[in-house]
Amino acid sequence: MTRRRFLDRTHRNRTRRDEGSQGYNPAGMIRLAGFGAALVIAGGVYVGFVRQGETIYDGRWGVLQRLITPLFFGVNALELLSVVIVGFVAWRIWLRMR
Repeated sequence: MTRRRFLDRTHRNRTRRDEGSQGYNPAGMIRLAGFGAALVIAGGVYVGFVRQGETIYDGRWGVLQRLITPLFFGVNALELLSVVIVGFVAWRIWLRMR
């Protein structure tokens, strides 16, 4: 078999596989997760360095105190929000893999 026929068959198989799996791309998911982590870190750095002399409870960031105030059994809203977001992302990945 010539190299050209082999490459054509490989490309056809890859295209068929991508169409069958609706274009699921693990590398894209990893890049998206890295981008989300970078946004969270950038937000933390911004809050930490811009408002050096005040605590999180002073100024306009004081509304965030509601996120870390325990709601029930020691669970706060920030933890619940993160569980919901992770669950949503896992559900979307599971739907794509089916």
